[in-house]
Amino acid sequence: MCAFVASASTRAASLRAKLESTDRNYVFVAMHRGDWRHAPENSIDAIKGAIAMGADIVEIDVARTKDGHYILLHDETLERVSNGTGLSSSYTLTEIKQFRLKGVDGITLTDYQILTLEEAFALTKGKILVNIDKFSRDPKGVAACARKCGVEREVILKGHFTPTELKAAMGDQWSGIIDGTFLYMPIIWLDRPNAEVNFRAWSTCLKAPFAYELCFASETSFEILNYLETMQQNNGPRIWMNTLWDSLCARHSDERGFRGDVDGSWGWCLSHGATMIQTDRPADLLNFLTTCGRRSL
Repeated sequence: MCAFVASASTRAASLRAKLESTDRNYVFVAMHRGDWRHAPENSIDAIKGAIAMGADIVEIDVARTKDGHYILLHDETLERVSNGTGLSSSYTLTEIKQFRLKGVDGITLTDYQILTLEEAFALTKGKILVNIDKFSRDPKGVAACARKCGVEREVILKGHFTPTELKAAMGDQWSGIIDGTFLYMPIIWLDRPNAEVNFRAWSTCLKAPFAYELCFASETSFEILNYLETMQQNNGPRIWMNTLWDSLCARHSDERGFRGDVDGSWGWCLSHGATMIQTDRPADLLNFLTTCGRRSL
């Protein structure tokens, strides 16, 4: 059970204030599944590593157990990351806690347990913002859990919902979207046929989003991106880009920057309006942004 005390002077509170400010110089760094190069993804030390490195956002994945608890797990099944087998929803939390996570090599078994969402919030409270992926697995329940743990202003919820779909999925938690307690970020694939329809639905709804997560495999459909850049320059929604792998950012990826072409990777994202970047190379990205003068909180 969570019993956290809210504070107005925490780093997370400062990051939330910066996120909602008109400052577009500062670039937020989100660590994908935490510090997974040095600890199992979504594990206690993956989260602690993200905090220690100075990232602004740790991205985690949420799933449900058979008895309705929320755990940190990207896949619906357990095999890839643990010595468990089958669906996580086939096990109770007590049973899930008997499994152990695999190491960063994906083979060696460690002493790490699968975390609950509440355990993760206890680690992040006040220290870092949390981007919850797989939120669509139970929007209402995940939002309620964040409220119970007192981190409702420290989470970034995201998904492929239209406003109407999200309202239905969140039930009584939808009020947190409307009053600005929760931050919701629509995911839009720019090079898919429904991109403009989804963008228009969100940009004209009762509560326009603070940011859009933009994914694109190619550079062929940038009319919307160009429009968003103009909005962003006028203190409109922020742009979140994923440099995790080529298919999410038209080959302007982390590895391109890691190999030395920073202008063709993270620099390209900045030049196209990104002020939030999710990365698998956080140390290199943080160094690049610091050199560019884009990390003054």
